[in-house]
Amino acid sequence: MGIAGEEMIRAGKVGSIVIALALLSALPAYSQWNGHDGWVEETNGKTLADDPGHSYLDPASVHRGDDGLVYFNESNGVTKPEDIGHSGIMKDAYDCARNIKYMCVGSGDWRNDQSSAIRTSDDPALPIYRKYLCGDDASAASSGSVEKTAPR
Repeated sequence: MGIAGEEMIRAGKVGSIVIALALLSALPAYSQWNGHDGWVEETNGKTLADDPGHSYLDPASVHRGDDGLVYFNESNGVTKPEDIGHSGIMKDAYDCARNIKYMCVGSGDWRNDQSSAIRTSDDPALPIYRKYLCGDDASAASSGSVEKTAPR
C-alpha cells in the first residue's frame, strides 16, 4: 500500500471520529431539558398564562406546611436549559387531597383566589406532582386513595 492509501485510511478514521463526536455532542443538549441540578420538568403542566417555555419544580424545596399543603419552588417560562432555576421563580403549594396547585403563594388571598388555583386532575403533569410532591402516583389520585401522602 502506498503513501496515498495510508493517508486515505487515516482521513477516513479522522472523519469517523469527527462524525461520532458531532453525534455525541448533541446528546447533552437534549438531556439538559430533562432536569438541571435536580429540577424536574412538569410535563406540559398548566400555568397561569400561555407560556411558551417549560416549567420545572425543585424537589429539594419540597416541604409540608403546618396547613397540610406541600410547598415547593417552581421555575416557569424556561426557554433555555441554562435558565432552569433562574427564570420565573415562584413559590407554589399543592393540595394532595384535592389535586389543586396554588401558584404564587404568599401574595394576597391566594387560597381563595381562583386565578391562582389550578385543578390538576386532568393535567398532563399530574404524575410529576403526585410523585415528587405527594409521594405516590397519579393512579392513587384517580382511584380516590390520595390520603396516603407522606410528609416531606
